[in-house]
Amino acid sequence: MNTNTQNEIESREIAKKREPKARRPGGKTKRGEKKWLLRIFRGYDAAGKRIYYSETFHGGSREADNRLVELHNRQKAGLPLTFVSKTFKDFFEEWLEERDDGERRECTIEHYRNIGALYLLPAFGKFALTDITDVAIARLYKDMRKRELAQATVLLAHVLLTNIFKLATKRGLVLINPMAKVEGPGRPKPKPAAMTTDETQKFLDAASSRPEGFMFALAFYLGARPCEYLGLKWSDVDFNERRITIQRSLKIRKNGEWYVTPPKTETSIRSIALTESFVKGLEDHRRRHLEMRLRAGAEWTDHGFIFTDATGEPLKFQTIRRTYKKICVEAGLPSTWQLKASRHSCASVLLKKGASLKVISARLGHSSIAITADVYSVVEDQLQREASEALEEAFKFGKK
Repeated sequence: MNTNTQNEIESREIAKKREPKARRPGGKTKRGEKKWLLRIFRGYDAAGKRIYYSETFHGGSREADNRLVELHNRQKAGLPLTFVSKTFKDFFEEWLEERDDGERRECTIEHYRNIGALYLLPAFGKFALTDITDVAIARLYKDMRKRELAQATVLLAHVLLTNIFKLATKRGLVLINPMAKVEGPGRPKPKPAAMTTDETQKFLDAASSRPEGFMFALAFYLGARPCEYLGLKWSDVDFNERRITIQRSLKIRKNGEWYVTPPKTETSIRSIALTESFVKGLEDHRRRHLEMRLRAGAEWTDHGFIFTDATGEPLKFQTIRRTYKKICVEAGLPSTWQLKASRHSCASVLLKKGASLKVISARLGHSSIAITADVYSVVEDQLQREASEALEEAFKFGKK
């Protein structure tokens, strides 16, 4: 090795020794075999005394340095220096309590609770928040699809998890939000099922001999949600002006108790004109209602509802669903029809009769015309197909 080469090596070694060593982001003191006392400077108290965060760390020297870096980064980010170990189940309950702030409807909170109990808690309930990964969440969605659950159910589970981990991240309970890497399911396209005119007539004919017949006829006529027409009261009817106002929803708790809430949105509060036949139908129903009240005597409780049981209590959804399916069978229709079919059938008829989306949206109480157009695009597609077939028939396209 020549003199120049030797001098270069010595110069590099001297320069290396002079380089300042990277400062550790905190203090590290050995306290035993793979045991360290770590300290992070936090600032000064009111008396000017230094404040430190200290913790005992068990592990190798390199792991202790990594922990110091982690603590330093958390401090710079304004996060708590230690994780509060919380299970998903415990934090889910906290999250629910925060959502139940009086602004959300009781039935909405209950729906969140049900989704948690059915899908989220069985999957993650016993796990610490920090142990839940994006892979585990994606696996849950896959399992839900395998069970052929509705896409809307998977989407709601995704929305809840997104909000839960957003709050957990805000509170410093997780360093990395697993939802950042999870791709949510697409929003399902509404597929409303509407009866044809003939099917509707068959249903109403079969229902006419039952006490609930007029209620179902009014449901088809108003296009109201089941919770809305079951929540109608006599005070909502203006017989002189021939109008009825929809302004509340009937809800039933798990224990069978009922309560009423305002409709979903401000536009859900609406007044609908009545034809003479429906005014007469309401008058006839009121007479039958008074007779029922007289028969009940002291057992009657007057809540003011239009549709009630024999003691004046509002009708329960479970009872109405059973009756609805029986009527479908009697009419020769599939028993799979849902109560909302009357709402969709109302919109379908109005579309076919040429009513504007604005008129239909106002009658159904949608918050915007866009929702009406989206929900009933199926009916519009059907109308377009019928129009194409009518044109082909009129002009004999492709026929010689």
